Amino acid sequence: MPLELAILLGLVLINGLFAGAEIAVLTAAKSTVQQRSNARDPRALAVSALRDQPERFLATVQIGITVVGAAAAAFGGASIARDLTPHLEGTFGTSAHEVAMVIVVAGVSFLSLVLGELVPKSLALRYSNGYAFFIGRPLLALSRVMRPLVWFLTASSNLVLRLFGDRTSFTESRVSRDELRELVQEAGKVGAVDHKSSEIAVRALGLGDVMVAELMVRRDLIVAIRENASPEEVQRVLLEEGHSRMPVFGEDPDRVVGYVVARDVLALAWERNLIALGDIIRPLLYVPVTARVSTVLREMQAKRIQIAIVVDEHGGTAGLVTIEDLVEEVVGDIVGEHDLPDESLRIEQDGSALVPGWMPTRKVNRALDTAFPIARESMTIAGLCMALALTVPVVGSRLAAPGGATLEVVDASPRRVRMVRIHRPGDPGALPATSRT
Repeated sequence: MPLELAILLGLVLINGLFAGAEIAVLTAAKSTVQQRSNARDPRALAVSALRDQPERFLATVQIGITVVGAAAAAFGGASIARDLTPHLEGTFGTSAHEVAMVIVVAGVSFLSLVLGELVPKSLALRYSNGYAFFIGRPLLALSRVMRPLVWFLTASSNLVLRLFGDRTSFTESRVSRDELRELVQEAGKVGAVDHKSSEIAVRALGLGDVMVAELMVRRDLIVAIRENASPEEVQRVLLEEGHSRMPVFGEDPDRVVGYVVARDVLALAWERNLIALGDIIRPLLYVPVTARVSTVLREMQAKRIQIAIVVDEHGGTAGLVTIEDLVEEVVGDIVGEHDLPDESLRIEQDGSALVPGWMPTRKVNRALDTAFPIARESMTIAGLCMALALTVPVVGSRLAAPGGATLEVVDASPRRVRMVRIHRPGDPGALPATSRT
């Protein structure tokens, strides 16, 4: 029995080595690995090689965990349960073998979770560099030996998935975006990664799911300059509004022809008779309401454009986004020297929050730690109210939102919701759970 327990414990610890290796190699400091690789450190070179071929590395880890885990379970059931059965016959009689199996399964599961998963992964997050350099060379050698097996398993999986018109890989099956997001969050919680850096990384990973319509300034809130405006009018509008960039429209607000930069407007004042507004208008980008933030941000960077006009399905102007709006989705609010604090969302004494209807639902979720659904019809708080009421709610309407919050319409017209008070679960003004649908 002691020998069997020692073998089982050894298998569980080997499983833990594989589980921790996956975390350590992925989270080891890139600068440290690069520095030691330049110094020709064999351990760092091994870690670098594993990172350069994640398919082979992750396949090796997955195969190792699967094989060792199955071996531990089979060995425990076949050997330890058999040896444990005679000791239980006096108490459980003919059911002794079944009870022994239950005890062994529970014990193996406990050891596998604690020593084979949780402890190794936590240690790998905390000591990622040392763990990665310790396991790098053996893991690289093992990955080379397992190359034929990796190819065979991938080909077998794709043969089955071909019936469903799909393909897979070990990288896809081991590191999904959601798993990577959870990994980064966990690293921030335990201190392996700076907490603020962890938040930024998590937001960046979710950037591909965010549409520009969720961040845009609505058309009715856009301040723009007429294309045929006089230099005096242009200067006045820029001074009154305080924006560094402003769109310029032609015959109507749906025909935005470009934008001007406040710095360029100085030329109008200095060279009044030589420079016209048309000379300083810069081109902008047009994107559909369904465009993803990550795609728009890359395009604006590539074309060196600071403003994008969001157009609806009819070709009309739905709103406007700046490159600053898109960057703020990742790093949080960026407040300039001349920017005033955003007081559009106000927390009341009773704990409720008073927000304007035009405020994006995503921004409210982030500010109040709520989880209001974000869809095409509920990208703003006003849209969310109308989606819940299936009409334009009147003043005093109280709507039960998913997650337990209550939306109280404070100000509205027959066509628009202007102001909403949000009661979070537990607030005095929240609807009781029994009245929710």
